[in-house]
Amino acid sequence: MLNGYRVVDVDSHVMEPDDLFDRYLDRAFAAYAPRTRRIAPGWPYFSDVEVLGHRWPAALRWDEIRYLDDGSSYTEAYRDFIERGWDADAYLIYMDRAGIDAMFVYPTLTLHSTAVPNIDPKTAAAVRRAYNDWLYDFCDAANGRIFGVGMLDLRDVDLAIAEANRCVNDLGFRSVAIIPDPPVIGIPLDHAYYDPLWDCIVGLGVPLGTHEAMFHKMGSVGYVAQNHVQNTTIAYAPHAVSFAFGEMMAALSFTGAICARHPELRVVFTESSAGWAATWLPFLDEKWERARSTGYGAPTDQPPSYWFARQCFISGEPGEPGYQYCVEAGLEDNLLVATDFPHPEDEHFPNGLQRAMDLAGPAIGETQLTKMLWDNAAKLYRL
Repeated sequence: MLNGYRVVDVDSHVMEPDDLFDRYLDRAFAAYAPRTRRIAPGWPYFSDVEVLGHRWPAALRWDEIRYLDDGSSYTEAYRDFIERGWDADAYLIYMDRAGIDAMFVYPTLTLHSTAVPNIDPKTAAAVRRAYNDWLYDFCDAANGRIFGVGMLDLRDVDLAIAEANRCVNDLGFRSVAIIPDPPVIGIPLDHAYYDPLWDCIVGLGVPLGTHEAMFHKMGSVGYVAQNHVQNTTIAYAPHAVSFAFGEMMAALSFTGAICARHPELRVVFTESSAGWAATWLPFLDEKWERARSTGYGAPTDQPPSYWFARQCFISGEPGEPGYQYCVEAGLEDNLLVATDFPHPEDEHFPNGLQRAMDLAGPAIGETQLTKMLWDNAAKLYRL
């Protein structure tokens, strides 16, 4: 608990070991296994990642980042967790320090390990299965406080359905997730091809997470946006465009068509701040109204903001003003919190949630703060 409030962190990340795919990937696909190499022994963050000839180098020296609260480096601030090898106990230690009662975890390496154009559907599905099996073992050691979010690949809807069923029914995961960039141009998320998957997830009774990735190679919004800022002098540009734009585009697909066709589907948008929902949705509503009034038509009988409020959730980041914007826009029942641990983006680590409470609490009120920290997530994930 944090200052008397129960807290659910809906978007943090595991730190997969370098030998994950050596141990968990079906040997029939061993030649296609993603590879990771660290810069040096003790380097706490993945360095080079390579998948089928596509390589993602480390973008920043995370260990040189300094935190504002005490001036420590990443390596110093995270020493206890690094020394434990990022095992489940390391996460429980962090959760106790930060006041987090329950945590949902997404990948780090495996987030984009199938996001390349030349991977075939069966290989991509095998890579996802390997990660999900490892994730099960990781969460199994966490005393029921850390919950895995199973990852799906979208290239073959039948394989995605099979893995969604396995994640929930066999592995006990309470959510599944996708990178919301369609892997095949011309088959957007709202295409009828994916309807059986959305129906499956509804039937499983779990929410669908959407989580963008940086430096991936799929030819859609995240990839195009990063090409736009290639070789930029603005260090944060790739992260800003891939995560925010990707999640906003996903929201367009879900609120513009998918949610209306699947009224029991629940969708979670992550790691892109919460504030865009308060401005992007009114913009989409305007376009929806214009399409209807000018005869172009719209596939839903209600505007995007209606479907978002009815079926969608969004996680904010510590210290951002987006929580207040969303409450003012009537979205207090759709807000969630996340710390993105252990990715070093919160300069006030490990006091990010306290900072969020200090900034958002007075602006939104105690009832809304309670919903944001616990109630909304507890209902969504059936805690």
